[in-house]
Amino acid sequence: MRLLKIIATVGPSNYDYNVIRKMIATGTDAFRINMSHGDQKQWEDFINLINKASNELGITVTKIADLEGPRVRLGNFDPIKIQQGQNLVLKYENSKVDGIPIDNRVFFSSIEQGDKVLIDDGKVSVEIETVEKDSAEVRVIEGDVLEPRKGVVIAGKEFDMPPITDKDVNDMKFIASKDFDYVMVSFVRNSKHIDIIRETLKKQGADNIGLLAKIETPSGVKNIDEISESADGIVVARGDLGMHFPLEVLPMIQKRIIESARKKLKPVILATEIFMSMVERPVPSRGEISDVYKALEEGVDGFLVTSETSIGKYPVQVIIWLSRVIQEAQKHIIPNKIDISDISEAKIAKGVVDLANDIGAEILSYATTIDMSRLISGFRPSKPIYTGAPSESIAKKLNIFWGVKPIIVGLSNNEEEGLNSTENYLKKEGIIGTGDTVIEAARSIDQNSFIVKVKQLL
Repeated sequence: MRLLKIIATVGPSNYDYNVIRKMIATGTDAFRINMSHGDQKQWEDFINLINKASNELGITVTKIADLEGPRVRLGNFDPIKIQQGQNLVLKYENSKVDGIPIDNRVFFSSIEQGDKVLIDDGKVSVEIETVEKDSAEVRVIEGDVLEPRKGVVIAGKEFDMPPITDKDVNDMKFIASKDFDYVMVSFVRNSKHIDIIRETLKKQGADNIGLLAKIETPSGVKNIDEISESADGIVVARGDLGMHFPLEVLPMIQKRIIESARKKLKPVILATEIFMSMVERPVPSRGEISDVYKALEEGVDGFLVTSETSIGKYPVQVIIWLSRVIQEAQKHIIPNKIDISDISEAKIAKGVVDLANDIGAEILSYATTIDMSRLISGFRPSKPIYTGAPSESIAKKLNIFWGVKPIIVGLSNNEEEGLNSTENYLKKEGIIGTGDTVIEAARSIDQNSFIVKVKQLL
């Protein structure tokens, strides 16, 4: 059974009920709605498609909103082909200068002569030659088709912008009105950024949404430990990281971010260019498959595919292949172990996992909150963590954690009753039976004590 999770991005390629249904049926655990693209009508359509398909299939599916965040983009213009060595003018979109528009004046206050500017995830790069108040002359280093509304980054620099935009606030109103489970927070630089987003969501009435911090900038990497502490999970956004750091150091940065999240026992998702070749091809490359193996060894909770499913030609095949590769990798790769603090909760969870691995026991949990299963998941057991959940909301939050298989058993009066309901469900489904050894773990409803017991089923 697959332990790592798959998060797929929605877009034009899967704006169809049958495609969404097939993606869920073949292994999608969560869907990401990227609020940098589309509008609220399209986002709502996707929510309805996901809900309809997951309900019909009887499969728990997590929904994640991805805030655009404080990003500088090109303005609106007709796509143009630019060539290496060509000179161009970039201009603030509201100025009267002729040139390619940029939507934020902060770009021009941030650049200096000699800076390298990367556009559209580095597909196009230019070097700054001269700078004026609202314009800059540049020389093309790498040419391609330049398209409107693409992201603009200054290599090695960060824009001095507030962590939240007016668009983000408006999008958070939409998020609060729908049944999202997590929000991905873009360009997180420090823990205060997470606090601001959390407080803004609360003001919109979204008190219980989890926050996944996307690490995309040098500040995010520098402050990763405090961000891991504050956020509910981490996303390693390799695309934007690759705009700020030399490509040859990205593997070590990826490793550092994953280790930080795991030491805090927070879920960590690897994103960008997982199976990018499948945007055009029906099978992944050999290098991409090896990349999945390496990430499993580093201990990620799962993978986020982006363009592969949102605009690629083979969104369903992406899920089939990724699930297939993960399941094979699990047979051969053991995730790296982590050092933990002295907190008793972590020690108890580690003891549950070590014992289950030693004696080959199944792990059962009842989740009054997500904490007990999150802690157990953090130590990467070799078998699933069957977790009874009192509500659909908790089940969907648990669904992105390594190995957690959430089961909605309803609210119980106490943890013992919850564990019994979970055990009875698994027996009924034939997942466990007579002679099996199980370890049952739960945190008390008042959160003051733990239950851990080992039993052989009669």
